[in-house]
Amino acid sequence: MCMSRRICVDLYDEIVRIAPDLAGNIKIIMTGGSSDPESYQPHIYGKKRRTELADEFRDPKNPFKIVIVRDMWLTGFDAPCLQTMYIDKPMQGHGLMQAIARVNRVYFDKKGGLIADYIGLGENLKQALGVYTASGGHGATSIDVSEAIAIMREKFEIIRDMMHGFDYRPIFKMSDAEKLPFMMKMADFILGKDKGKERFIKPVLELSAVFSLCATTDAAKEIRDDVGLFQCVKSIIAKSSGGDASGKTQEEKEQAIKQMISKAVSNAEIIDISATSTRIVERMTRARSK
Repeated sequence: MCMSRRICVDLYDEIVRIAPDLAGNIKIIMTGGSSDPESYQPHIYGKKRRTELADEFRDPKNPFKIVIVRDMWLTGFDAPCLQTMYIDKPMQGHGLMQAIARVNRVYFDKKGGLIADYIGLGENLKQALGVYTASGGHGATSIDVSEAIAIMREKFEIIRDMMHGFDYRPIFKMSDAEKLPFMMKMADFILGKDKGKERFIKPVLELSAVFSLCATTDAAKEIRDDVGLFQCVKSIIAKSSGGDASGKTQEEKEQAIKQMISKAVSNAEIIDISATSTRIVERMTRARSK
């Protein structure tokens, strides 16, 4: 994620220079037009092509593995398999939370997302979480682990209270074939309540955000499966009650089941890139060799 289109293009050129074999598996997603510099033109795509590239990027079997973005694919774009995000762009508030959420998704045996912060966003993230998760927008602007656990428990209880009258715990002992129909019933139960969609999705988003700050604690591990279930049901509700009249595709249904089976909620980790540059280089080297 870069600060300008020029930086995106320069970064692309440098990566390809260093690792020519990545040329076909790396793309830039940015706005542009015919009046832009010639060097930009190979990276400017129409809406249809951008949609195709989005589908390719979501497919873990597709060789398209690296995308360089500038103000695109940060909100409303969902790629659960996305593992690592490199940020070199000032961000704060809701925009930062949306960006972090790109790697904070359940996916098969994915254990956690990695945020490589090149610009120093750690404090901004704490501030954003303080505002995003505190009821009514009040509370501390930065939160430590103990405060994160307290907020996590608060949001979890809000969701549990909403599920009063519907025992969802049996799902954790069900067969794979039984899980999705059960989740659909759970979604119907929620949507049957007054303003059920809004009352469920908002605290699930808040719970997911604060969970990522304390996912390694015992308190978080105790509710890990519940959080994963809530995320899956949230996705079902968002799809079924959104603008997609066709409902969920078979692929989406299967993915929901796989996400549930994974029993894991990813933990987005903010790192100091200057202190871990060696590890980042090693990760990139391993990625290129696959």
